[in-house]
Amino acid sequence: MAEIKSDSVKIEATASSIQSFLSDANNIEQLMPEDKITKWQSDKDTCSFNIKGLAGIGMKREESSIANQVHFVSHGKNPFDFNLDINITEDGNSCSAQIVFDGNMNFMIMTIAKTPLTNLFNNMSETLVKKFS
Repeated sequence: MAEIKSDSVKIEATASSIQSFLSDANNIEQLMPEDKITKWQSDKDTCSFNIKGLAGIGMKREESSIANQVHFVSHGKNPFDFNLDINITEDGNSCSAQIVFDGNMNFMIMTIAKTPLTNLFNNMSETLVKKFS
């Protein structure tokens, strides 16, 4: 499994409000860069989309055994299986969040996908900060 992490970001909101927002897969679209994502489809628990230059991705929210974590797993047709966790750490009236992606990618796919996925996750994290500021 190949792990890719976003930068950890500080958000001026409670961990519970961030977790509630991210637990609805429909809201994930608001974090995506419009110029890099096409064919978005979602409901409360699942979403699917295409990342320009890469592949179609589908994921489903599952309950996490870890407090303050939103857990997604690959769902539907994907180029590889993966887990995507958004870890949220409470800090008074604010919190920090980090996206952690764990994908079952071979070395060649990892080489191609690491930079675009890192950029995507960092962009999503920064958009989350702006959404709650």
